[in-house]
Amino acid sequence: MKINISLFWWHQLPIRIRGSLIIAIPVTCLFAALSTFAWLKNSMMEDDKWVEHTQVVRLETKLLLNALIDAETGVRGYGLTLRPEFLTPYHNAIQVIPASLKKLEVLVSDNPSQILLLREINQITAENLDIFYQKVTLQTELKKIRGSVDVLVPAASLYEWLEEGKATMDEARMLIDRFAQTEEQLLKQRQAHHKLHHQITWIALCIFSGLGAIGFWLSMHLFYQLEQELANRELNLQESNQRLQVVCQQLQRFTANASHELRTPLAAVLSNAQVGIMALSDLGEVEAAEDLEDGLAAVQGRLQKIVKLAKNMSDLVGQLLFLARHEGGLAAESFRQLNLTELVDNLLADFVPEAESNQLQLNYQSSNDLIMVNGESSLLPQAIANLLNNAFRYTPPGGSVDVTLFVEDNWAIVAVKDTGIGIPEEELEQIFERFYRVADKADRLSSKGFGLGLAITQQIVQLHRGKIEVSSTINHGSTFQISLPLAS
Repeated sequence: MKINISLFWWHQLPIRIRGSLIIAIPVTCLFAALSTFAWLKNSMMEDDKWVEHTQVVRLETKLLLNALIDAETGVRGYGLTLRPEFLTPYHNAIQVIPASLKKLEVLVSDNPSQILLLREINQITAENLDIFYQKVTLQTELKKIRGSVDVLVPAASLYEWLEEGKATMDEARMLIDRFAQTEEQLLKQRQAHHKLHHQITWIALCIFSGLGAIGFWLSMHLFYQLEQELANRELNLQESNQRLQVVCQQLQRFTANASHELRTPLAAVLSNAQVGIMALSDLGEVEAAEDLEDGLAAVQGRLQKIVKLAKNMSDLVGQLLFLARHEGGLAAESFRQLNLTELVDNLLADFVPEAESNQLQLNYQSSNDLIMVNGESSLLPQAIANLLNNAFRYTPPGGSVDVTLFVEDNWAIVAVKDTGIGIPEEELEQIFERFYRVADKADRLSSKGFGLGLAITQQIVQLHRGKIEVSSTINHGSTFQISLPLAS
């Protein structure tokens, strides 16, 4: 039910709005994917920056530790050998260590705990450098005093000299290692964060790729539906246009036929009236009694023709009024249940004399004595009577007319079959149009009608929600079949 409501809502939207929504689906997916990708890209660049920053801190910390060790090693070597070349690492270290400490202070300025630790390192490093300086100064001064390197310092004193500052150096190493371990943990955390963002990026790309594909498929599907709907509308418009053209053609043909059917008898009435008036004028000049009687007979004949033509015109107008009056349907109270078997029986009884006068055999067969339908009691007999009139009119003497009444699939069926002249197959679709008459043959000339009987019959059947069908073969007759729904 929800799907039907959604579809109904969707089809109620104007085509302009539906087209805009269809285009908005992939565009929204595209912008969402680009926005997410941009955000993740910035996050990854930020992670890369911090990972690189941490590696720089680690490298600088290692450089500081190496410089401090080199200074200690150089001072120790100089103390044992008194050879000046051993002081080269020391001199390099005292240049590198202050710069390294200053650089580390800048690099970890965003980390308060590392700043505090770096201050301790700075302090202990300064103490170590002071000890190194004192050792170097002391050894240099002793060398100047004694003048001989071989007796510069006794062995016991040399050992004590070497051990001096060891605790300070160990503390410096410990602090620097702790500083390095902290940076190592930060590096791992930032690398893990970078890896997580990398995975999120791939997952987001996969999700938005899937959403984009679904959005593309949905857009194509909706576009196809919209295209199909427009094609159906175009087809419906074409069909409506064709039906309107057919209706216009029928209306034009109806107007022309009605004008012709009325103008011809009017012209005949006018002609007969003028001739009758001239005949009456001539009667005043007639002297012989025989000539007077002939003149009166001629006038009477003209008047009789006028009466006949006027009657035909009255019948035609009556039929046209019938079609117009029942164009919009019948009121529900007009219908009542009718026994179709009884109705057909009574109707055929009226046609027996006509069948005998036309030398036709009228046969009737019914499958049931009680076939009930909902109908209008005056219209249904007229529809069947029109079929019988046509059957009698177009069946040569010696032929037969068979009427069959039966029930099939909840339908009451009345079939009228004749052995008349038949109807061409190509004209079967037009015979129910008003004023349509099959192309005249010699057999039809003697029984020419207005061409409204079948149109009236079809209209009556449609008013009863029934249907009428016809089949015919030239020179073998026609069969008209009326189907009416049975009364419930």
